[in-house]
Amino acid sequence: MQGVFLKNEIWSLSLLPEWGGRIGSLRTGGLDLFAPVDVESFDPLAWPRAGAYPLMPYCNRLRNASLSFGAAQYDLPAHPTALPHTLHGVSHTQRWQVEEADASHVVLVCEYRGEHWPWPIRCEQHFRLEGDALVIELRLINQGESLMPGGIGLHPYFQRNEGLKARFTVGKSWPITPDYLALPEPNQVLNAITIDAAASEEHAHYLSEWDGNLWLDYPEGQLRMHASEPLSHFVAFAPAGTSYLCLEPVSHLADAFNRDASQWPAVGTQLVAPGECLAATITFTWQARPAGGV
Repeated sequence: MQGVFLKNEIWSLSLLPEWGGRIGSLRTGGLDLFAPVDVESFDPLAWPRAGAYPLMPYCNRLRNASLSFGAAQYDLPAHPTALPHTLHGVSHTQRWQVEEADASHVVLVCEYRGEHWPWPIRCEQHFRLEGDALVIELRLINQGESLMPGGIGLHPYFQRNEGLKARFTVGKSWPITPDYLALPEPNQVLNAITIDAAASEEHAHYLSEWDGNLWLDYPEGQLRMHASEPLSHFVAFAPAGTSYLCLEPVSHLADAFNRDASQWPAVGTQLVAPGECLAATITFTWQARPAGGV
């Protein structure tokens, strides 16, 4: 695999453009924040549970691999590990190109026209190192001639480092079916949630009305992930016995596009006109603990 690298006094970031535009690793000092990608080959349908990848033109699943939009019904290819549904859009299965690169900035681009999405699209990822901050901008551009639904997000695999605790605050939780779809209505109002990486219980949450802030506390320091609008939804998936935590800022609920239009504001469905761009920024900021500090 041929990688692209950004590095400063705080961050060491590797990117794998040809492997679905993935982040291969993210380190600060000697600490791996994401589980590093360490495989020798890439299967776009059985990807490594490591690094991080973009979610475009939608997040999570479309029920029965079908999209109903306007007066049209579109049948899409189902994903073999999520049958009979689709999974995570298509951009993470494609080869991305490096459009720009310098010592502190990389732009990756993927243009897609094919059976997995009814509209031609352009996907972009902009990576910038700004001192103690890593800034990632996601852009989804409708290159078609008609209005389309759209969604964006990031799917990181945070490594379960010793002593790690993740904290975030949300408004609503949506019940999840056995095949990882959301039930019609949220079932409770939540507040602060903490996930202890050392705990054995499994977490699977579809959440909305998120304030955009994820705090990860390590013995070595604190990582803050801040997601801008429209990333008002959040997925927390931490299977028991794994080496990772999936803590995903996303713009919409699973299968949001197939909901009635009256529900779109609540479930996060966005509309992207021809030539328009749906964009969001995700910023990671690291603060190391003072030597000998608590």
